[in-house]
Amino acid sequence: TQMVAELTQLSRIENGHVELKKEPVNLNMLVDEVLVEMNPLAERRQITLAKELTLDSPLFRADKDRIRQTIINLMHNAIKFNKPGGKVTAATSYSNQSVRLAITDTGIGISKDDLPRVFERFYKADKARTGGGSGLGLAIAKHTIEVHGGEISVQSEEGKGATFTISLPR
Repeated sequence: TQMVAELTQLSRIENGHVELKKEPVNLNMLVDEVLVEMNPLAERRQITLAKELTLDSPLFRADKDRIRQTIINLMHNAIKFNKPGGKVTAATSYSNQSVRLAITDTGIGISKDDLPRVFERFYKADKARTGGGSGLGLAIAKHTIEVHGGEISVQSEEGKGATFTISLPR
């Protein structure tokens, strides 16, 4: 059921059949909400959640629910592919043109071979984890950010964690 829902969502976004309900959004407040929601999962997995939020983060116009879901997806992955005693940090920043969120984890990282493919639908970098996900979350995140006129990127070193960064226009 989850996969069908995610495929439908991805298809609608890719085909331009998604209606964005844009409103003023405070990225810091959105990150705080997601951290509270993800904290029980992090505690169960013995992962520390941290934040480094820029003071006076400006508002930007976006579909709050879709951006929130993207942040949840990135946080969930950072927790899921971490190890007990690990850490996930959400850091915000901004410029005259954009607001940015970087989610950094101390987890298993992503190999150089897998990095270019992580945003492809159904692609799973960690072949050992065949269950527990559809392989669509990062594809949906990418298309959601792009439909907002933004960008998403990843930097990682295998065994040393990963940083996913989203940048959205102000």
